Amino acid sequence: MKPRILVIDDEDAIRESLRAYLEDYDYEVCSAASAEEAMELLRDQAFDLAVVDMRLPGESGEEFIVGVSELYGDMQFVIHTGSVEFQLTDALKAHGIKPAHIYLKPLHDLSILAEGIGELLNERK
Repeated sequence: MKPRILVIDDEDAIRESLRAYLEDYDYEVCSAASAEEAMELLRDQAFDLAVVDMRLPGESGEEFIVGVSELYGDMQFVIHTGSVEFQLTDALKAHGIKPAHIYLKPLHDLSILAEGIGELLNERK
């Protein structure tokens, strides 16, 4: 079965380019423009990993990761943020996020993100 990835980003172009790129790596990819939309998807289907923007309308990416980690403890996360000031908080560290799981926009080579996702999913096996 293909690994399932959820991409959460409020920028349509980024969300769609990540979805298309990751599908080329043989992942099954769904996308959401907000944390709330992502939660709707999670109610109906399971995902192995989420690629999460930190600045989202409504609930932040950090709030989403913390909440989902508590509900679905086996889900993995990578952060894809445009904020150069982003700091890894204690709350995110407590939910398994490491500096290696953070990718700053714009990524000029999406293969770096795809490789990081592959490594995280392989750790899980």
